[in-house]
Parts: sequence; C-alpha cells; structure tokens
Amino acid sequence: MTDKPKPAAWSDLLEKTVELGLGAALLTKEAATKLIEDLVKRGAVRREDAGKLVSEMMEKGKTQRQKMETFVAEVAERVLARADVARRSRLDDLEERLAELERRLDQ
Repeated sequence: MTDKPKPAAWSDLLEKTVELGLGAALLTKEAATKLIEDLVKRGAVRREDAGKLVSEMMEKGKTQRQKMETFVAEVAERVLARADVARRSRLDDLEERLAELERRLDQ
C-alpha cells in the first residue's frame, strides 16, 4: 500500500521560492510564468491558481529586491564611514567654498 505523494501547495512553493532570496528578486515575469506553467503541467499547481501565483511571485520578488537594495546601501554606508571617505556632495561643497575664496582673493 503506497501513498501517492501529495503535491505541494502553491503557497508552499511560493514560500520556497521567496526563501531563495536573490533568485526570487531576479525572477522576471516571463521566467515566473514559465516556472508556474511547468508546475501546472506537473500537477503541483492548479491552472486557476497560476495567474495569482505569478503575481504573488512578482510581488515577493519586488519586495526582496527592495530589501536587498536597502541592505547593500546600508553596508556601503558603513564601509564608507569606516574608510573615512569624503562623499561627492561634501567634495562639491568644498570646491564651491574654495572657488568663493579664490574669487575673494582675486578682488
């Protein structure tokens, strides 16, 4: 008596995809659609759930991209602070001040 393995729920598949992090963040709509169509063919996802699942995958991917961008920006900020590197805006301010001082000296 063998029990047939129960297909994974689409929400479980979505969570597993999101757990991949970068993979989900870089997933294009075309790739997500192809992945879901493959799952429909295998019987792991019902055809009527496919569109919703693609939309949810794209939304999760967008959220993951935003989280990654925030994380990378925070890490870059810390690295620059530790390296004691001047920001472009600070250098621009100093250049303006220097130009103003040079104008005053010329007068």
